[in-house]
Amino acid sequence: MNPKANHPVGRRLSRDLGLLLFWAVVYGADAATIWNGPLITYSQPASDPTQPANQDRLTAGVWLTRAASGGLFNAVTETSATADSPADTEWAFGTLDNYASLSYTNWLAWLNGQSPVTLVGQRTVVHLISEDVYIGVQFTVWGSHGAGGFAYQRSTPPQVMLSSARLASNQFSFSYAASPGLTYVVQASSNLADWSPISTNLAASNLVLFTEPLTSRGPRFYRVATAPTP
Repeated sequence: MNPKANHPVGRRLSRDLGLLLFWAVVYGADAATIWNGPLITYSQPASDPTQPANQDRLTAGVWLTRAASGGLFNAVTETSATADSPADTEWAFGTLDNYASLSYTNWLAWLNGQSPVTLVGQRTVVHLISEDVYIGVQFTVWGSHGAGGFAYQRSTPPQVMLSSARLASNQFSFSYAASPGLTYVVQASSNLADWSPISTNLAASNLVLFTEPLTSRGPRFYRVATAPTP
């Protein structure tokens, strides 16, 4: 693994332009994808599982949600929790560092007769089976006795590596590694603290070129992230 993985590196290209490079582990086409990006918190705002805001849309194939009672289910293919829910997932106790050696099983077998309330505070990993994605999850809330709702912290997709930055003909450009079918957002900043989206692109290949006109607006930094699945 590159010792600089997941550490941002800033490089000034000229007096008026900067480039922010994010390094990440690159996996082969047939390898599992490990979501080892920064943690985010998802908290279900209400218990209507049909509403997008009440679904944590991880990927195109897995949208985790919950009704006022019962367990999690996958809103892409399910309308309520069953013995096999959430569809297309399997779960294990542990961390992403040891994902390959963990023992995965379906949600109910994983709980082994215990209430999901006991999950709060425990380190876990969910495997999205069809897409072969591993995500670190730590539940922080599980509503019981008909209260519904859940919340957790989870990992995000790996940060994207930028490369081949250049200035030519008053244009600035760089390329970034991508997975075809995923949507990527290029963000820009003048201070490395406040970021604004400037381009959104559905990747059609493993390498995407970004270009914009060079201006005299002062230092400018860039980063690229995957967009949430709509």
